[in-house]
Amino acid sequence: MARKSETDLSRYDWTRATRGKYVEKARRSLEVIVIDKKSAKALGGPEAIRRILQTLAESIEPRRKKRRAAA
Repeated sequence: MARKSETDLSRYDWTRATRGKYVEKARRSLEVIVIDKKSAKALGGPEAIRRILQTLAESIEPRRKKRRAAA
């Protein structure tokens, strides 16, 4: 018997599906920053901007104190 593609969705029962079930959760977990083209180009493009923001976020993130192991 031929194996169906992983992207073939006909194997699922869609009769009880709910449209937009997780849309609010996705909206709350998504942050969007709009940067004008000139600034984006000056900063090095989308990947460079992502790295800059990630580095900034890591630098201001509160540091956790390391706990010493009990002897």
